[in-house]
Amino acid sequence: MIAIINVNVFDGQNTLNDQAIFVQDDVIQRIVPMSEVNQAELPETVVDAKGMLASAGFIDLQLNGCGGVLLNTAISTETLKIMNETNLKSGTTQFLPTFITSDGESLVEVIEMVEGTEKPEQLGVLGLHLEGPFISVEKKGAHREEFIRQLDEKTAHYLADNADKICVLTVAPENTPQSVIDIVREAGITVSLGHTNATYDQVSEKNGLEMATHLYNAMTPLGSREPGVVGYIFDKKPHAGIIVDGIHASFPSVRIAHEIMGEKLFMVTDAVAPAGTDMTEFDMAGLKAFVTDGKCHYADGTIAGAAVTMIQGLNNLIDHVGLSREEALRMATLYPAQAVKIDNEYGMLKAGYKANITLLSDDNQVKHVFQMGKHVF
Repeated sequence: MIAIINVNVFDGQNTLNDQAIFVQDDVIQRIVPMSEVNQAELPETVVDAKGMLASAGFIDLQLNGCGGVLLNTAISTETLKIMNETNLKSGTTQFLPTFITSDGESLVEVIEMVEGTEKPEQLGVLGLHLEGPFISVEKKGAHREEFIRQLDEKTAHYLADNADKICVLTVAPENTPQSVIDIVREAGITVSLGHTNATYDQVSEKNGLEMATHLYNAMTPLGSREPGVVGYIFDKKPHAGIIVDGIHASFPSVRIAHEIMGEKLFMVTDAVAPAGTDMTEFDMAGLKAFVTDGKCHYADGTIAGAAVTMIQGLNNLIDHVGLSREEALRMATLYPAQAVKIDNEYGMLKAGYKANITLLSDDNQVKHVFQMGKHVF
């Protein structure tokens, strides 16, 4: 049993002042006002938050790498451990290790690696986000064109058979038959539209697209006569991730998206190896990339992932986008949990929820992190 005392609690909806959180194993047992706490009932392990704010741990649904490692270039449990350790410093307790477009053998290798990882949830891993290779050549972004291909039924069945290791699959809907979308979706994988050159009508023809990958980036823009994929997202409102680094999308563009999308918009980092480090060069899945003034890019200027962390994104949402602290926290916790249908256990601080807790100072710096009930930072 652990008790966190003298803490202000943002439970996902409201902020409750001067509370105590009691944790048993990896579950929150109860949250009560300090006025109701009997000092004699406190467990041996007590953390005095001294008025800090407790939030659910942040959830990053698109994380290619960080802490100097990239999943595509080092497919191993050790990579997941380094990513998790780096995440904890920025308040992130759960993530989807994201594997971008690659050859077929590597795709199998990363799925088998997760299968062979003992208790991935203890490393914060909720499952893989396969971002490609079933995308559009025209909107490939930093992805390698030679590996892009169409999702066929045989591969779809393979992914479906491994749905317990895969949380999200990003596809270009214009190149993906409805039959294969149905196969992976019915297995429980969230199908996300992204890296797509589709028209509004082409996306509208497909059913079961429950998410969008990094809104605005690598998709057709909103126009007056052709609404494009951005127009489709604003109109139909699937859950959508957005990168809040001021590089992938301007802060006013993030604000406009939030005005339209509300709780369907969640924050992702789309981070790569340099996030959480001072690296200036890195290997981006076999291609040399650079970091200049916070922008990750190839020599030709093409953006290649992000160097932002979730806590930096949170502060950007507050300081530059203009959201309240509470709404910014929801974009980092509750909304991503809702997007992948785990908001019954993650994304809020309530009795019965998993004990993933980030303690923030008044100036939104991460001071303590509890992951699955363990005090890890």
